[in-house]
Amino acid sequence: MLNTIKVSAVFDRKHVATKATAKNPLKGLIQLSVTINGQRKFLSTGIKVYQSQFTAEQIVSRPDAQQLNDMLCHHRCAIIDTVNRCNAEGEIFSWSMLDSLKIRHNENGTGFTDFMQAEMESRRLAASTLIHHRTVLQFLREQGVTDCNQFTVDTIKRLDKILHSRTVNGRPMMQTSIYNYHKIIKAYIWRAVKAGLMKANPYSNIKTDKGESKPREVLTMDEIHRIEQLQPRSLYLRHVRDLFLVQIWTGLSYADLMTADFTSIENDTLSGYRVKTGQPYITTILPQARRIIEAYNYKLPHMSAAPYGRMLTCMLESLGITKKITTHNGRHTFATTVMLGHGVPVEVLQKMMGHKNIQTTMHYAKVQRPMVQEQAERLSKLAL
Repeated sequence: MLNTIKVSAVFDRKHVATKATAKNPLKGLIQLSVTINGQRKFLSTGIKVYQSQFTAEQIVSRPDAQQLNDMLCHHRCAIIDTVNRCNAEGEIFSWSMLDSLKIRHNENGTGFTDFMQAEMESRRLAASTLIHHRTVLQFLREQGVTDCNQFTVDTIKRLDKILHSRTVNGRPMMQTSIYNYHKIIKAYIWRAVKAGLMKANPYSNIKTDKGESKPREVLTMDEIHRIEQLQPRSLYLRHVRDLFLVQIWTGLSYADLMTADFTSIENDTLSGYRVKTGQPYITTILPQARRIIEAYNYKLPHMSAAPYGRMLTCMLESLGITKKITTHNGRHTFATTVMLGHGVPVEVLQKMMGHKNIQTTMHYAKVQRPMVQEQAERLSKLAL
């Protein structure tokens, strides 16, 4: 005898949902009504929406509607596939066969990682930020922490222990990186609480150590001049040199450098919005940067981040510069060596860098002490 199945989506069986515009808006839960061999159960999808956001078994009027509908379709197909497999193998269906599908028979076991993924897709995150969030999402799935009811103080401590046991390039994972994992998880838990999927945030009872960031490596004026004097052996290497020098003399990040419209330079300034944060910036175009930009007729070459970074490392090594420098350190060098090192006020630098919070800009001021010591040693050797 073949197993029979019927699956449909059911919204707000408890009749608690209101309109989003209500004074105290409440969302209703979407469940799957699953009838197999005449026996029916309601399985939670972990998805909650307001009235008028669910019609004809479809989620509507939400920026993430497509992603959530894809999740519903995935759940339906997974259940049907399980029953079809039983029929193909001549087995009698058992409800325990659905346990591995991450669909729970109770409303407490809602899908946190599915919710997290839907939130990620609906938010306008910068590409680099999205990569970090996806890494954390994958980590949770690898550890089997996928449901809201799994997040307890003990679970978070277990995840923290696992992160501390990890190595990156043969070295223990930095505490600042571990802190960022917790920071991202905590942010999505708060969103789940606000959406009514969780009652409380277990991080409220845990203090995670932020750790100390390593001092940012920056180039000195002498090292900058050595890069300027380099005679590249190929056009490709010349592009790498020139792009990095423009970063050093403007403070643009790699992403902002690739999207900047240099034809809009006006009164020796360039303005725009940062790709990462959307914050406005207005930076100076110094003569050193203008000469390079003009040489390319105001259209700098575009280059993928990975090869750009690799070639930059090779270029610096050929100059005897052994500091750990990435493309982003050009931006750090602009802030520290070029601007703060020549008396530009932090408040002005904040606008140039496109920082929303001046505390972010103040991080660069911390680099000044070793730079002062370096210059003091240099000056002590001169006969002034």
